[in-house]
Amino acid sequence: MDFAQLKTSLKTNLGAVYLLYGTDYFLINKGVDLLRAALPTAEFNKFDETTPADTVVTALATSGFFSKQRLVVYQLPEKGDLSAVRDYLKHPVPDSVLVLLDYREKTTFNLTTVIMVNCNPMPADILRPLIAKQIEPHTITPDAAQYLIDATGGCYGIIDNELQKFLAFYPDVKTFTTEHLAPYLAKTIDYQVYELGSAILQRQVATAARIWAFLQSSNINEYAVFGGIVSQLRRAYYATATTGDINVVGKVLGCSPYAVKYSRRDFGQKPADVRQCYQQGLSLEYQIKSGQLSVPQAVASLIYR
Repeated sequence: MDFAQLKTSLKTNLGAVYLLYGTDYFLINKGVDLLRAALPTAEFNKFDETTPADTVVTALATSGFFSKQRLVVYQLPEKGDLSAVRDYLKHPVPDSVLVLLDYREKTTFNLTTVIMVNCNPMPADILRPLIAKQIEPHTITPDAAQYLIDATGGCYGIIDNELQKFLAFYPDVKTFTTEHLAPYLAKTIDYQVYELGSAILQRQVATAARIWAFLQSSNINEYAVFGGIVSQLRRAYYATATTGDINVVGKVLGCSPYAVKYSRRDFGQKPADVRQCYQQGLSLEYQIKSGQLSVPQAVASLIYR
C-alpha cells in the first residue's frame, strides 16, 4: 500500500507488523506518527540499525509498566541476521505492533505476513490534492501545484517546507499561482542542488532524476549546478573521513558547522561509498573541463552510478 492508503486503513484495522520503505524520510516519519496515534496508550520503543534483531523481539515480548500494548520501531540494517524477526512473524505478540523501517527506494527484505508501505515520493495525481488540502482555506492552481512538485522531486518533506514558507510570505493571497511561487523557488536553487547531491549520495535515483530535470528546465547554469554537486560531495567526504570538531572542519571546508554535523548524521555509516562518489565526481569534473563529457552526461553518470 502507499502512504495515503496507510492513513485510511488505520481508521478500521491495525496490523501486527509494518514495513515502511522508501526515500521520502518525511513520509516514513509521518507513518510512524500515524501508528503512534493509532496506539495512544502503547509503550513506545525505537531501535536503530545497530541493535541486534533478538533485542528488538525481546522488547516486543516484555510486559510494559503502564500498558499491555507495545509499539516497537526498528530501522533495519542493510546487512545482518534477521532470523529472530522472521521467527517473530510466525507468532506475533498480541497487542504489540512492530514497525520496520528501510530508507531505500526498493527494500530487499522479503518478509512474509508484513504490511508493506511504500514511502517513496508519491505521484503527482496524489500529491496535488494533498497540497490543496494542506493549504486550506487558501487554494492553488493545478499548474502551480505541478510546478512545486517538479521543483522538489516530489519529496513531501521539501513540499511541506516550501508550503509553510509560501503561507508566511502570502498570508492574504487566496489562490497561489506560479507567479507567486516562482520568485521564491528560484531563491531556493542552492537548496535544490544540495538535495540533488544528497539524493546522489543516498542512491535515490528517482528523486535525483526529478530534481535534475527541474533544474534543467529552470534555465540555470548547468556547470554551476555540477560544481554545487561536487561541493556537496566534497563536504560529505571530509565530514565523514574525519572526527574533528565540527566548527574546525566547517571552517576548513568553508561551510556551516551544522552542514558538517548533518553530513555525518546522514552519510557517516557509509564513508567508503561517500569517498568513491566524491572521487567519481572529481574525475567527471576533469572530463567536463577537458571536453570529454557534457555536464548532463556527467550528472547522469553520478545519478545512475
